Amino acid sequence: MATKSGMFGRFLAGVFVLTRLYGWIFVALGVAVLAISAITEREAAHIVAVRPVVVPLAENANLVEAEELLELLSASFTKPLDQLKLSDIDIERVESVLEQQAFVGDAEAYVDADMVLNITVDQRVPLLRIIADNGQNYYLDREGVRLPLSANYTVRVPVVTGHVVAWSDDYRKDARHQLSQLMALGQFLRQDPFLAALIEQINVTATGELVLAPKIGDQVVYLGRFDEEVTPSRLERLKIFYREGLPYEGWRKYRSFDLRYADQVVAKKV
Repeated sequence: MATKSGMFGRFLAGVFVLTRLYGWIFVALGVAVLAISAITEREAAHIVAVRPVVVPLAENANLVEAEELLELLSASFTKPLDQLKLSDIDIERVESVLEQQAFVGDAEAYVDADMVLNITVDQRVPLLRIIADNGQNYYLDREGVRLPLSANYTVRVPVVTGHVVAWSDDYRKDARHQLSQLMALGQFLRQDPFLAALIEQINVTATGELVLAPKIGDQVVYLGRFDEEVTPSRLERLKIFYREGLPYEGWRKYRSFDLRYADQVVAKKV
């Protein structure tokens, strides 16, 4: 049979356990209240600055400037940027608004501990410029997206002229579409340092054949119709000819190189 002192001891132990338990509960509630208060206070705080950074293209070129991005953001909010609270800013919406700008490929935004809205923008990278006989004038970027011309900078990429087909939003679904073939050719030229430095212009004839114009000399290069297997081998022959044949004869002695014949370069002198 338990003694009174033993029962009293167990009672005190129970009280101690309950005191510790409820004490931790009160501490946890206090921390939660402080955290909620801090979050609420931060949400009500004003943004002190908006700092957009545009990652430049080659040669430190910008198709879009930071000031243009600020104007775009200003138009998307009902308050001036210097009056925005943290609670007014939806980061995903900020990124989405910026990515609607034609030259923006990707936008990342966050608010730092100093209440500065930081934005980093990666630009779309032009691959080709189309100046067609039908009046169309635009860039194709490396993903095949059509870009307008930029008022800030003219990108040095191969220019496609002549009988270029009209723009079609779904051209990438068909590998045989002329724009898909021009994209494939542009990517091949870009990935080869020698050809990227050599070719300045791609002209599309009325029959759909391609004629290349090098940056040096007055020659033209008859490439023929684009073929995903034949065209790369023809361009390889052109590289070999430029490296091995022309140094002995000189650039100015030729007016054209024809790659349309199997396993050879037919060169015509001036």
